Amino acid sequence: MDYSDPDDPKDRCSTPKKKRAMRNELSKEECHREYRKKQFQQQWLSDEKYKLWLREVKSEPTKCKCIACNVEIMCGKSEIEKHANSIKHSTNVKSLRGSKSLLSSFTKSKENEILENNIKISEIKLAAFLAEHNVALHTIDHLTPLLKEIFHDSKICKGVNLHRTKVTSVIKNIIAPVEIYETVEIIKNNPFSVLVDESTDLTCQTFLCLLVRFVHPNSGMVHTKLLELVPVNAINCSAKSIYGHFKECLLKKNIPLNNIVGVACDGAAVMVGIHNYFMTCMVEDSPKVIKMQCFCHSSALVASKACLNLPRTVEQLIRSISSYVSGSAKRCAQLVEIQEFFDNQRKTILKLAETRWLALHQCVVRVLECWPSLIEYFRIALFEDKLKSAQTILDELLNPYTKCYFLFLKYALNYLNTFNALFQSREIMIHKLFDQSLNLMKIICQNFVKPSLLDNISCLNFHISNLLPVEEVFLGAECQSLLNLQPIDNINVFKEKCQKFYITVAEEIIKRLPISNNLFKEFKFLDPEIALDANNRAGFDNLPLLSEQFGNYFDKFELINEWRQLPSSLNNSQTIHLKNLGVVDNAQMWKEISVLKNFVNDSPKFPNICTLARLALTLPHSNAEAVRIFSIVNDVKTKKRNRIGNDTLNSISIIRSSFQDKNQTCMNFKVNKHHIALHNTHNLYL
Repeated sequence: MDYSDPDDPKDRCSTPKKKRAMRNELSKEECHREYRKKQFQQQWLSDEKYKLWLREVKSEPTKCKCIACNVEIMCGKSEIEKHANSIKHSTNVKSLRGSKSLLSSFTKSKENEILENNIKISEIKLAAFLAEHNVALHTIDHLTPLLKEIFHDSKICKGVNLHRTKVTSVIKNIIAPVEIYETVEIIKNNPFSVLVDESTDLTCQTFLCLLVRFVHPNSGMVHTKLLELVPVNAINCSAKSIYGHFKECLLKKNIPLNNIVGVACDGAAVMVGIHNYFMTCMVEDSPKVIKMQCFCHSSALVASKACLNLPRTVEQLIRSISSYVSGSAKRCAQLVEIQEFFDNQRKTILKLAETRWLALHQCVVRVLECWPSLIEYFRIALFEDKLKSAQTILDELLNPYTKCYFLFLKYALNYLNTFNALFQSREIMIHKLFDQSLNLMKIICQNFVKPSLLDNISCLNFHISNLLPVEEVFLGAECQSLLNLQPIDNINVFKEKCQKFYITVAEEIIKRLPISNNLFKEFKFLDPEIALDANNRAGFDNLPLLSEQFGNYFDKFELINEWRQLPSSLNNSQTIHLKNLGVVDNAQMWKEISVLKNFVNDSPKFPNICTLARLALTLPHSNAEAVRIFSIVNDVKTKKRNRIGNDTLNSISIIRSSFQDKNQTCMNFKVNKHHIALHNTHNLYL
């Protein structure tokens, strides 16, 4: 039985103070001393254990608050530790670590904003690297953690959160749209040309490649960029279907068809055939459009048609040698050993590809370079393998007429190959097309046509009376030298076949190249030697055909006045400077002419002739850029990446095409405000 008196201080002190505090039995004096000792300490707010959830209670200095549990705690290390170890608090703190305050969501410090932008820039540049260098996108799943491990002290690297899904979205929804945005905005309000081509990838998916060529209104530079790679249903690839896809692509981007001044395409029947072809539909919507049939394709078709007049021996021999050697590592090694013995050079026998422009010439040259070593190789092969194929190849190599055909093709195809390579260039060549076509015609015709007829070559009739005697037909110095060692009767038969080759080349050039098209002749006005020198303007007084073709864009009468005034309005230093500039960059020459001002009203001095120059510069001289796009497609979509989506393939092709046009790489690629603005959750995932 407890006889203690609660009012007696001695009896009260017999119970431990801590126990009485738990019972709330402390006196006012004792409580006052206790609270005075345990007040809130400011250093707790900087302690790693407490700073996330512990807060001071301003009205009660002896209490503190846990914002994770929303409760007040008595001050004191033991009380705070006890609360921190509770299960409820531990759960609430985990939720608190992943959340942000409402205020912090709306107000960011400048430092955090800069860091966030740098992280976005890093992610965009990494995606550009993968797109440019054709790296599989799933590589980023390992690359991101690897970079974080290597650069563990970098805040930017720690913040990068990039995996396959996100990097695909960055390529499709950020980089590609920004690359194409400026192009679309320019061609909405300025004239441009279109390059169209159709092809299939390794999965037999058909694509329509649409490129645009335009002059930038500010810089004056000529650009050729991929607008879109449109998937087409292979079941229906009619001209109307292709044109429907073409028109839909432009209209959904709000690009008016009336801005198109030229269309470049290959010589396929569906594009430039006689009835219901692509160009028929195009002319219905844009009557003034100029059809630019690819002159690289045309020169390749000229060579292909002409080779039909020669025996198939050359092509068969090239294919036979390539098939015999390339099918065995042992045979390749033996050929290399013999080549090193003869000329100390290792040269691979090229395979003949039908789809490559003038690949026959390269194969012919390579076989001729290896001719002695090939004869010796097949002699040994016949002795060791005793194969009929080796015997057949050796017989052809030992046949002098076979080598004569090779030497003749080396000579004749070289001119067509040079013309083809010239117009594959990305430089401005439209003003050189007429002269180069005419020059090619003269070079070919001088080998078999009477010299007196070469002055009027564009309307030449290849009647036998206009041709040189068969004995005088020139086949190239090397071929002539070997052929002269053969019997005279066989020489004439050989030359008759080569003469038919020449005639076919000349007829096809007249049919396919613009040697008699005066509109292309007037494009020579772009040449600085004609534009800036009145003495070289014979036949270029008024540019009537160009005025008629593009008369809607300028004043025809003012055009004539400006054209006549241009040479005399410049002093000697200006003329020399512009001529030198025109040789290097024709577009920049006309850009400088366009900024010349009248002293009276400070208006442009030559607005009409410069407008005509910009229209002419937009016209492509070949369809080579479209072929380059399909090379990109085949580079991206391989056997290992055959499931890549059409949208992703289109975006990567747009990025690489734009990078090539700007002559930039992932290293000097600048991330601008448009990229940053598009880098958000909604644009990437929703």
